[in-house]
Amino acid sequence: MVTGVTSLARRLRWYLQAVGFNPLVRVSDRIEALVVLAVVVSACFAVPAAAQAGTLVLDAGVRTAQEQAQSRHSVEAVALEGSASLLADVDSPAYVRAQWREGTRLRTEHVITPVAVGAGQPLTIWLDDADKVVAAPLTTDDANLSAVLAGGTAWVVIVVCSALVASGARRALDRSRDRAWERELNVLAHNDDGWANRRTQ
Repeated sequence: MVTGVTSLARRLRWYLQAVGFNPLVRVSDRIEALVVLAVVVSACFAVPAAAQAGTLVLDAGVRTAQEQAQSRHSVEAVALEGSASLLADVDSPAYVRAQWREGTRLRTEHVITPVAVGAGQPLTIWLDDADKVVAAPLTTDDANLSAVLAGGTAWVVIVVCSALVASGARRALDRSRDRAWERELNVLAHNDDGWANRRTQ
């Protein structure tokens, strides 16, 4: 870990020196350094953009949570049978037949439970204003989590796109440097005023 950080610091220091006025630094090296430094700068400037995206998602999530809290209510029901995934996967949603009292009558319906339940176990279901079975309302914790994920995703996307552009630019510069080396080697081998073919006395 420490070695990787040290290596990264050295490379960044080299890139910073490459954009200086050292006459020994090639133009392609300067361009590569500028591209890499642009990625670093974009990663820094992406932070407020990602924060703004997270704020927008948070505001929308909070509004949705408030709306759902007003239009949905919970009802205590009893599972008439065990869920199909009771023995398979206790973490996966499962359908179960549940029954609850609605006014003076008993209502029975298949509902989705977030965890597996057994027959006779109590469970909480949610109904909307039309008494239709719906999912549990969004909570502020859900909105906060969505906002964090949205902000983090936005930052990662910006940084990855910048890194891909930098990687493509570096490959193009590497090909340009390779061609330049080939030209220099051809000049050295075939255009040396005859020194390469001259016999040593």
